[in-house]
Amino acid sequence: MTLQGENRHRSSGQRATHDVLSSVGASFASELSDLLVSTYGSIDAIESKMLHDTHGLDVSIAESRLIDIVGRVTLHGTGELTVSEIAEAAGVRRPSATATVNRLVAKGFLAKARSTRDARCVNVTLTRAGELVYRLHAIFHRRMAEAVAGDMTPEEREVLLKGVRRLDDFYAQAREA
Repeated sequence: MTLQGENRHRSSGQRATHDVLSSVGASFASELSDLLVSTYGSIDAIESKMLHDTHGLDVSIAESRLIDIVGRVTLHGTGELTVSEIAEAAGVRRPSATATVNRLVAKGFLAKARSTRDARCVNVTLTRAGELVYRLHAIFHRRMAEAVAGDMTPEEREVLLKGVRRLDDFYAQAREA
């Protein structure tokens, strides 16, 4: 059977995969995939080690990301954030966000208080311990970005961001599907 004949018998999913591998090259796709998986695992492991071992903080990576969301808004934004807004920003359902917020309140990283504007709403803020986690998380991620892009030209940085934005779009579409 010819290559054309083989292509006609492939499913559309197989054809799409083949087209992507043909456009970027199988070797490139394999190396990029391996690097992304390895990097993701390393980021989680190193940040977890930094939070637990170096600073003795009982907080998971997922919890530190939620603390980051709260810190960005409460320290650098409007100052008020509800659990529903946290869920939306984190891309999780409200019950999951509620459970994580409650766990972080119990651990002493977050606090809840009635809104001064609307008594029906409960706002979430960082405690002093939460601010420490927020700052450590921010420093870790800033250092990571500097290590990757520190000696890149502005053009190279833009190409890197363009590629990572495409990856982010890919995952966003997969989450919605």
